Amino acid sequence: MRFLLVVFSAICLTGCMNQKSRQFKNYLIGDWRIENPTLQSVIRFEESGKTTYFMNRYSYQLDSLAQIGKWSLDEIRKGKYTDTFIVSIDKQPQKTIFQFITIDKDKIKVIDEQGQTFFTRIQKN
Repeated sequence: MRFLLVVFSAICLTGCMNQKSRQFKNYLIGDWRIENPTLQSVIRFEESGKTTYFMNRYSYQLDSLAQIGKWSLDEIRKGKYTDTFIVSIDKQPQKTIFQFITIDKDKIKVIDEQGQTFFTRIQKN
């Protein structure tokens, strides 16, 4: 009986984590402006796992001079009020691990080894 309870609990926990994973991936898809005042960089997350980094708004508007890599959701860390999503972006020259904390539907707090910044969703017209 205890064995069945443990198995049922594991299945429920796995289902909840998969649902959160799908929700976050759907949330992340799109173009995000990186809030650094000098470059006005943009990063695009695609459903296929491709990511495109534009150094400034001009390269974003022209869709040129971009760095291309792959992104993946590696881990979800359960928080007291909000969860932290661990995302790795594999592009040259190295793989970078980011911690994403959702602020609202159009804003993310991003933490890496160099500090923290915010991403704001770019609304397509």
